[in-house]
Amino acid sequence: MLALVTGASGFVGSHLVDALLADGWRVRRLARPASPPAADARVETHVAALDDAAAIARSGALADVDVVFHVAGVTRAHSAARFHAGNVAPTVALLDALAAAHGASLPRGVLVSSQAAAGPATARDRPRTEDDPPAPVGAYGASKHAAERAVAAHAAGATWAVVRPCAVYGPRDRDFLAVFRHAARGVALFPGTRDAWLSLVHVHDLARALLRAGTVPAAAGRTYFVAGDEAVSWPAVYEAAARAAGTRVRWARDVPRWALALGGAAGDAWSALSGRDTLAGREKLRLAAPRWWLCSAARARSELGWRADLPLEAGMQATRAWYRAAGWL
Repeated sequence: MLALVTGASGFVGSHLVDALLADGWRVRRLARPASPPAADARVETHVAALDDAAAIARSGALADVDVVFHVAGVTRAHSAARFHAGNVAPTVALLDALAAAHGASLPRGVLVSSQAAAGPATARDRPRTEDDPPAPVGAYGASKHAAERAVAAHAAGATWAVVRPCAVYGPRDRDFLAVFRHAARGVALFPGTRDAWLSLVHVHDLARALLRAGTVPAAAGRTYFVAGDEAVSWPAVYEAAARAAGTRVRWARDVPRWALALGGAAGDAWSALSGRDTLAGREKLRLAAPRWWLCSAARARSELGWRADLPLEAGMQATRAWYRAAGWL
């Protein structure tokens, strides 16, 4: 089996490539011109601008592909236009290139979306499900929802699955790195309020779910949340990260909304001056406002035969060990 992966050098994409290779797949990546070389010599690389259907077609990346995993995307940007350019335009271009190359015989595919495309839960005891009407959060969520709609409107909608991961952590992730750094010093900072809950999934478990979504026949045309079984509070996340560092949280504070707003404005200003997007921009911080980023993976468990295997404690320990080995902590 030959898999085509976009975003193969990113956090989720690199773990998906590892899982594919371990499962005996041939792996080809479609990479932007500025992407780093493949980390594994077994991965075949084709280069093209991801928002240019003609360039994708010319690259030869689509030939003989069995499953397409579209992981490439933008999680940090300071404008709706940049989110659209990073999340919607490449999806449309890839779909158009596939249609031109394969006609009606489109390969299976998986679009990696986000819970932000669907929105948070409306209550602590009611995690969001795939049957709930989407309520995207911020420009990021709107762009991921637009990418989902592009798949649904295309002929690929009948053969592709959409996967909406909850918050993802694990080796190579930079978004949770600040949590580990603070927790190692016994500090916990909660955006807005500590009375906030989220679904979490380790990236290794997410990679397994993506493999299932791309191969289980019943997954074609379906949408799935991917998340661990339990809701986790933000204090529990910090406490687990602190225990992984051999310490405990000794100082915890809720960061007021006005301070978050100021920080977001400063982050956006820095992005505008430097040309680099930051984790602390207003769009990113907007995702921290809801109290219940909770979703149910019941459909994935039922239809994909998938379940998150790695408990929070073990996942945090493994993640910290990787950060230490990589010199990030």
